[in-house]
Amino acid sequence: MNRRELQAAETRRLILASARRHFAKDGYARTSLKTIAGDVGVSVQTIYDSVGQKADLVRQLNDLIDEEAQVGRLAASLRTATDPVEVLTVSGRITRRIHEQCGDLVRASLDAERADPELVAIAAEGRRRHLAGAQAVIARLVELGALRTGLIAEEAVVTLAALSDIRLAFLLADDHGLTPQQIEDWISGQCASALLEERLR
Repeated sequence: MNRRELQAAETRRLILASARRHFAKDGYARTSLKTIAGDVGVSVQTIYDSVGQKADLVRQLNDLIDEEAQVGRLAASLRTATDPVEVLTVSGRITRRIHEQCGDLVRASLDAERADPELVAIAAEGRRRHLAGAQAVIARLVELGALRTGLIAEEAVVTLAALSDIRLAFLLADDHGLTPQQIEDWISGQCASALLEERLR
């Protein structure tokens, strides 16, 4: 990159960092582009040129979730895992890492979805990725012959997706005071009880 491109990349990074802070602290609806621009020391037009509209800030922040939580690395471990319990812990670990590393981003996205109908598609994409992850875990359990007798894969996917939903993790933390490790352990334990053959738990 040349100097201008480096400056543009740094400006974009500062804009997204400011948006993340303000969305988490004040909520999407109450955060204006003017506030973010003033925080970074740029014009509102610079935000439009660098990132786009307010909804685009959420869209790009949403893309950080998988990256910061290292979802790809954790999901890749499914290919070599042969212990069914270990396979299931991937879901709990991913949910824990999203809660720990990106809880502010997820909460901001949920808040934004309620405030702006244009962002419904962004929230839907997050749910699609979550469901795809659950499908991958269940597919691996089926390969290992570990799924509880009588439980069909489609039902197992719904169960796993529900138990590892980040919104449930927020409930466990906010209403019941569970720590990140306790959240991971609870999800993994509940999933094992619901999905695995008893001899494998």
